[in-house]
Amino acid sequence: MSSNKESEHVRRDIKTALERIRRDMDHARRDLASASKTWVDSTSKFVQDKAPKVSATIDKTLEKTSETFKQTMNTIDAQTKTQQVKLLRAYKSFLSKQVDVIEKRLKRLQE
Repeated sequence: MSSNKESEHVRRDIKTALERIRRDMDHARRDLASASKTWVDSTSKFVQDKAPKVSATIDKTLEKTSETFKQTMNTIDAQTKTQQVKLLRAYKSFLSKQVDVIEKRLKRLQE
């Protein structure tokens, strides 16, 4: 009978340990779900806060760039044909370098 009681005691201990493990796993799952929701919410808030500002900055920069381009082309138009060719080649070189910088950054971000 002693071994029967010991066997029941072992089973009860195993059952108790399994219940604790299940309870701990459930708590961990809830904590993880809560942390994930918090992260998603904070990331979403960040994007909602920053995206409009970034978009507005880009829009403003493009408007300024477009205006500068128009002014530059008008200034070049006022020059002699020979001067226009020289200025346009220099301006093209300048813009090409900017495009190269953008291409490198895009490539680095896509790796």
